[in-house]
Amino acid sequence: MQEWKKELCREQPETLQELGKGTYIQRRNITPYERKDGNGEADKGYSCEYRILTKEEYFAALEQENSNKNMLTSMAAQADIYEKLIETEKNQLVIMQAIADLYEKENGGV
Repeated sequence: MQEWKKELCREQPETLQELGKGTYIQRRNITPYERKDGNGEADKGYSCEYRILTKEEYFAALEQENSNKNMLTSMAAQADIYEKLIETEKNQLVIMQAIADLYEKENGGV
């Protein structure tokens, strides 16, 4: 797998693109830019980093990308469950306090 190199594009590039049979290009950190050229005219495009991949490296990168997405989805679900657990605990404390208040009221604070 090659090291990441800088690239400037006129059109917004794809993150994964097939160049030819068995050769792919992977891009990251795609950001729009605007600068003045030598004539003072606006030059617009996209800057990014890229590397060339073999078919095997491409599918490994694609699998890693899917794995990362699955992990983020799982982490978001776990965070939702944790927030609901905290809310349940807060509700239990409110109920327990209400029961304690009723008990004290019925038994004269004893």
